Parts: sequence; C-alpha cells; structure tokens
Amino acid sequence: MEKMIQALFNTEVEAFKGLKALQELNLTNDISVGETYILTRDEDGKVNIRSAKNESSGNGTLTGGVIGGLIGLLAGPLGFIVGLAGGMIAGSAGETLKAEGVSDYLDQISANIPDGKSVLIAHVWENWETPVDALLGPLSIELKRFNLDEKVFVPAKTELDKLNSDIEAAENKLKEVVETEKADWETTLANLKAKRVALEDKLKTHTAQQEKQYEEWISQSPADHSEDADKQARLENRIKEQKTRLDEIKKDR
Repeated sequence: MEKMIQALFNTEVEAFKGLKALQELNLTNDISVGETYILTRDEDGKVNIRSAKNESSGNGTLTGGVIGGLIGLLAGPLGFIVGLAGGMIAGSAGETLKAEGVSDYLDQISANIPDGKSVLIAHVWENWETPVDALLGPLSIELKRFNLDEKVFVPAKTELDKLNSDIEAAENKLKEVVETEKADWETTLANLKAKRVALEDKLKTHTAQQEKQYEEWISQSPADHSEDADKQARLENRIKEQKTRLDEIKKDR
C-alpha cells in the first residue's frame, strides 16, 4: 500500500539513522522507498532541509526535479493537493518553501517541528508495517503514516468531479439568467474552468512522476527471494499491486 511516513526524532543524527534504516529496507526489498526528506529545527527556531532523496549537503539543496514528485502535491487548499514548482530551493524551509510554491505540505511540517527536533518524511510502498516499525520505532519520538489513496488520490478525483459538476451547472444557469445577471455567471464559469485547468495540470504532472516511480520500483525488484517464502510472497504482491496501479495510470493517461 502506498503511504507517506512522518517520523519525529530528538536529534538530527537519529533522523539520519532513520533514513539509513529505510534505505536498507529498500535494498533488502522489505519496502519500496521513493522521495525522502529530513527537516530540522534548531534551538533558535530556524528550519533547514538537511536531506532530499538520498542526498545530504550542509544546509540542504533541493532542485525542482526532486520536489516535483508526490511531495509537491501534498497539502494546500484542495485537501492534500498543491502545485509544483521548478527552480532551486536552498537553506531554510518555512517561508522559503511557501514563497516558491513548492510544497505547502513541507511548509506545514516545518512549522510544527519542535525546537531542536528533526522530521523524516518518506514516500513508501509497504505491504506490512513491521519492518519500518521495528527500525524507526526505537529511534523516533513519534511515527505516523497516511494512506495516499485516502488522503491524496481519491480527494483529488472527488475535487475534479465536483468542479466538472459545478461547471455544468453554471453553464446551464447561464442559459437561463436574464441579461443583467449574465456577466456575473460568466465570471463564475470562467473561474471554475480556470480552477479545473489548474487541477488537471497538477494531476498530469504528478501522474508522470508517479508512473516514473512505479517503473523504477518494479525494475529494481528482484524476481526471487526463495530463501524466505513469506518475504517472497509479500514482494510479489507488492510488485503486482504496483504494476496494476501503473497499468491504470497508463490507461487513463
């Protein structure tokens, strides 16, 4: 199941240990790991991006390509949906992220990190929670997950369906109103269509990122782990689910 993991740590060192643990679980095929981020808040309240994906460099440097994945769609006015942005993001998070329009989700996370603490954020696909719980549980203060189907994909489809319904209703209303009301309804209709275009553009961008991630996960998964039948079964099930999701995306493209 595709999820977002949020883990809070007392120290930056423990957060990096948590990141390494996830990377090791990815290498051993216990889970599939996509985007990862570490955000830290110092004792003065300044938040820094310490790591993105598998990179770590001082104050942290993120490219639009790294941010432009699933993280770029989380949070914002449409539930968990926001826009994507290119360009460079460096150093502090918070207002920097918000100003660049990169991710309201990272901005909200950064605003809620206690002073002196660090947060690990990871996009994963896991068929069971035991491996992550066993490694991150002892290191972290708090470990949370949310299902991306429930929090991202279904809300996005629901929002798009609602916009289509509102547009149809506005078009019908425009045919009925008197001349003095037409200008207002034309403005309403134009605004609704603009929102639909913006949401469709975001979803198309994410679909391309999502397709690329699934293809990467599937290609990196070995065909056989016969020494552990249960693990092999979980791996095969995960690959099957990822292939099914990939086929759905390609069909709807």
